[in-house]
Amino acid sequence: MIGRLTADPESRATADGMAVTKFRLAVDRPLSGVKREDNTDLIDIVAWQRLAEVCAQYLKKGRLVLVEGRIQNRSFEDQAGQRRWVTEVVARNMTMLEKGPATGNQPTVTSEQPATAGNQPVTDEEFVDDAELESDLPF
Repeated sequence: MIGRLTADPESRATADGMAVTKFRLAVDRPLSGVKREDNTDLIDIVAWQRLAEVCAQYLKKGRLVLVEGRIQNRSFEDQAGQRRWVTEVVARNMTMLEKGPATGNQPTVTSEQPATAGNQPVTDEEFVDDAELESDLPF
């Protein structure tokens, strides 16, 4: 999907120290005869590990990006004890589609790119099982 960030990304780490960045994209739906506000979807995006670090460093409110990933549904219990459900996209690839003031050429970043100096690739399969993530999510 292609959209603009509605706010600066929120970057955190899980209890195990894994980087996680969350942001929201405003994605236009092409509909004729409808006001612009009525045809924009707000999509929550979550990036993990090296991709999370890059998103936190380079993305800012208003930036146009392309995100590829998978849809994930999860539930959690809020502070009031209510069960909440969330639908989000877990990012696998991210491409910045316009130049920022200090970033120069805009790279495509994938979750398969090296996460450490040891050049160990990070793949989607290495991400923790969704059930395990529920307890570690800092949001």
